[in-house]
Formats: sequence, structure tokens, C-alpha cells
Amino acid sequence: MKPSQFLELVILAAIWGASFMFMRVAAPEFGATALASYRMVFAALTLFPILLYYIIKNNWHTLNLTLEPNAKTSQQVIGHIFVLGITNSAIPMFLFAYAATNLDAGFSSIMNATTPLWGAVIGALLFNSKLSRLAVFGLLLGFIGVFVLSIDKLSWQFTGQVKGILAVICATSLYGLSANYSKRHLTGVKPLFIASGSLFGSALLMLPILIYTTPALSTISSFAWLMLISLSVVSTGIAYILYYRIIEHSGPTNAMTVTFLIPIFGVFFGYVFLNEQLNSNILWGVLLVLTGVLLTTGLLKKRNTSV
Repeated sequence: MKPSQFLELVILAAIWGASFMFMRVAAPEFGATALASYRMVFAALTLFPILLYYIIKNNWHTLNLTLEPNAKTSQQVIGHIFVLGITNSAIPMFLFAYAATNLDAGFSSIMNATTPLWGAVIGALLFNSKLSRLAVFGLLLGFIGVFVLSIDKLSWQFTGQVKGILAVICATSLYGLSANYSKRHLTGVKPLFIASGSLFGSALLMLPILIYTTPALSTISSFAWLMLISLSVVSTGIAYILYYRIIEHSGPTNAMTVTFLIPIFGVFFGYVFLNEQLNSNILWGVLLVLTGVLLTTGLLKKRNTSV
């Protein structure tokens, strides 16, 4: 990876790491449903002119949604992208917004790093993917890390923090499902269409809900609005473009390493700007989760064999 490409990766990690801080600040004022709905609508509006420019530039009448001619019909592609909009955008964004009302930004960003673990589990269970013994050990290590992270928040009572942890687990497992679904049904589809199409689909789904869930605008502070716009435009719309740009120029394996950088920024922003506390559970949990992800995805093995 070139230095310029690595810089893009770090910028993306910082943008996505900041998203947990933005949600943590905005969620109490907007509420989970309104925050997630606004996020999807504003992000879709951010991507719309870019998509429109691409369509006009490439001539609408001759535009092909796939990189592989005749691989799928446009109707099939649109249908799969809409499903992805629900499983990879609408539901997870709501779940993370709900979690932000109860959990620290740094904690949520670390839990988000378990996405590749869920991708491996769901791939093995539902998509006939094979796991090596090292990958299985990585899964075990990663989920032990989740337990270590959560141990001081777990309770026999169904508290807000327990609900938040379950919400994040559901969201990351849906990300894992979406990754496998996209690989199965959308391989060869232009990344810009996957990014913008999934956001458009989720935005259309949430728009009617937004009308009935938005709190009185007079009760929302200008700072909360700033956090929402930053979350939607920068940490969602622009981040999607940057992520798929990295995939295009550096490959999906290198792009996946952003998973390891996001918690660093998420914890840092939470500590500096939100006065969130660090403890030994967080440090050990991060180490276990990220080591588990490295082993499960095979990145650690690849790096060792290349030396």
C-alpha cells in the first residue's frame, strides 16, 4: 500500500471513529429512530449529486450497473441493493443510534470491530464458507474479548446498558450478514451503486417514519444538529465514497484493515471530548478482539508468511 493510500485509510478510520462520538452527543436529543432516519436521508442527499454526475457522464441509456456484462439484470441488482439497504444501513444505523443513548462512544467503536468475526460465523453457517482451525481460535478469542469488554456492564437485570450491548451485537451481526450477502449477490456491481443505492433504499424506507418520530425542533440544540450533519454528511456519505475508493485502489483486504484503526480513534475521541473513562477491561478487550479479528480474517497469517 502506498503512503497516500495508507493516509486515506487513516482518514477513513478517523471519520468512522468520530461517528460514535457524533451519535453519543446527538442521540439523547433526537432519539434513536429520528437520528437514524435523518442520518440516512442526509447521507443519501450527499451521494445523490455524485451519482447523478456519474450517470450523466456515462450516458444513462448505455449505463450498465455491473462491471461484468450480462452478469445480472438491472432489476436483480436493484433488488439485492435494496435488501442490502435494509440489512446494512437502515436496521444497523437504528441499532447503533439506540446504543448511543446508553453506551460510551469508545465502547461502541470497539464492539464495532467484531464485524469481521460475525461475517466469518455467518459465512460458515449460512453461506458454506470454510473456517480454518486458526480462524475458529480467532473467533473464540474475539468473543472472549467482547465478554471482557462488557463484564462491568452486564447485569441480570435488563438495564439500558445491557440493551445497548445487545443492540450493537445485532448491528454488527447484520453487517456480517450483509458482507456475505453482497459477496454472493453483488460481486461485479460498481461500488458507487452499492453505496448510494443502499443508502437511497434505506432513506426511502425511513422517510415516512421520520415524519412521525422527529421531536419538536425547538427542543434540539444547534450543537446536536451539527453532530447530526457531521454524522450524516462526513461519517456516512463521504466515508462511503472514501471506503469504496480504497477498495478500488488498494483492494478489499487492505480496506478491511480500517476495522483495526476505528477503535483507536473512537476511544481517543470519547476520552478527549466526552471525558469517557478508560480501564483495564477496555485495554484487554481491545487486544483480544483485534487479535481475534486478525486471526479470523487471516491477515495475521498472511503477514507472517510474507516476511
